[in-house]
Amino acid sequence: MKRAQSPCLHDSGHDERPAKVRRQESLSTPSGSLKRDQEEQITVQHPPSPFSPNPDSENPVNLERQATTRLSLTNTATEHTDKIFDWIPAPSEIGELDNMSQPASKRSRSRSISTDRGRARSLSSDSDRSSARDAKSSAYKAVNYVTILETKGCFMRQSSSGPHPDDIALCERLLHQPIEPPQGTLFDDQYITDFHNALQNRSEARLFVDLHPLLMPSAENQFIQGKTRLKDVIDGYNDLWVKTEPIYGPKPQPDHARGLKWSTFSESQRRRLGIKPDDKSPYTAREDMYFPYVTAEIKCGNQALELADRQNMHSMCIAVRAVVSLSRAAGCPEKVHRRILGFSLSHELEGLRIYGYYPEIDGGNTSYFRWPVAQLNIWTKEDKWACYRFMENVDREFLPIHTDRLIRLLEDVPELEEYSLSDDVEIESQVSRIGSQERSGLRRTTSSLGRGLQPELRMMVQTLQQQLAEQKDREDKLLTQLERQREREEKREAEQKAREEKLLLKQREREDRLLAQLEQLTQKLTK
Repeated sequence: MKRAQSPCLHDSGHDERPAKVRRQESLSTPSGSLKRDQEEQITVQHPPSPFSPNPDSENPVNLERQATTRLSLTNTATEHTDKIFDWIPAPSEIGELDNMSQPASKRSRSRSISTDRGRARSLSSDSDRSSARDAKSSAYKAVNYVTILETKGCFMRQSSSGPHPDDIALCERLLHQPIEPPQGTLFDDQYITDFHNALQNRSEARLFVDLHPLLMPSAENQFIQGKTRLKDVIDGYNDLWVKTEPIYGPKPQPDHARGLKWSTFSESQRRRLGIKPDDKSPYTAREDMYFPYVTAEIKCGNQALELADRQNMHSMCIAVRAVVSLSRAAGCPEKVHRRILGFSLSHELEGLRIYGYYPEIDGGNTSYFRWPVAQLNIWTKEDKWACYRFMENVDREFLPIHTDRLIRLLEDVPELEEYSLSDDVEIESQVSRIGSQERSGLRRTTSSLGRGLQPELRMMVQTLQQQLAEQKDREDKLLTQLERQREREEKREAEQKAREEKLLLKQREREDRLLAQLEQLTQKLTK
């Protein structure tokens, strides 16, 4: 559309600048068209341009008036431009409008929330935390996860033989041994109903902060408050078990876990284990946590406890595997056969499940099972302190058993240096074949290489011991088969000998009958 020229501006004679200069000035504004439209609304008393050849423009008064007028024009144009941008839709809004023009099946869902001028606002931190928790548990939602665990030797059930009878009795004591529950908590009768109502339809984080400490309190906080028996215990909250290898799927990341501190073991015991604070170890869950013995998972929503049980099964199988590995290194895996070596808690707002975990060892094969200790309703008068009582008794009775078992197994484990010596000798023999210049450098690295290989050597020693045990089992089976074969051969020989004797006896009887008949015939002939 052509712009109608204002007769005032056309006839005033004040704008006598060359066309090129006017074009440059229009380009310097936010929009040349907008400025021209704005200039049309200015009155006839338009001041002369500073580019005009008018000699009066050199007057200071005229210069000041021109500058003031230019500033007013610029501000007015800027305000007009801002008003135009106010009704221009943001890019995200344009995308939404475009999507609305398409069928519902082809519309894309925007992941960001648009703000002014098309800038995207990030999602809330609560959504990020929720997404992180969902990602952590997504692998355990697979339909065939339990079946895959069974192929790895981990069974979410009890075995046909069950745990050792002494450990079954131990679980009963842990669950029912009376204690003095804490006072002044939200589980008190005057608060418990309102407390329960406040937690209805709330997130896992809310249950973790308010409800979980009443079921499984922090061991480290209890030690600070005077429970000295927990001095060697360390808590883990939503910590990734980076120092261990998973059985299947992601590495465990329990909501709450208890294990033993690095300082629980002496320097000699750490050498036997190959444990160092900054190295991986089959006995390590994460930094400064060794041999975990309790894990807990908190969930909410449909099928919450089933998902929590899967996560706990994975975590505790790894924890029990560490104790079995230590027993094999000590040469006495029978000491942990069918013994409960740890526990797990799975709970949501209403219900709670407690399981004990034990291995069954058959030669070189190990299978892991769980024993149902209790299934509780958290809000009943009888069960509200049951989990707290169970954990208190675990600290009093099971924890000393767990620690003492590990220390006794360590007494039968030879120190790692006995095995690293042969490795150093082999390295030195290779060094002797190399020139003198390279030999000196390799000798300097021999000791550090041996130290760096300690965890790997430890695993090699355990593998060799396991292979020796399997070889011994095979030899025993072969000896048994040979003994059975020898017995069968002896039985066969005895049967053959009996048959031969029987045939000889029959032959002699037949001969005797023939001789008798001959004698009778002879007597008849003589007569």
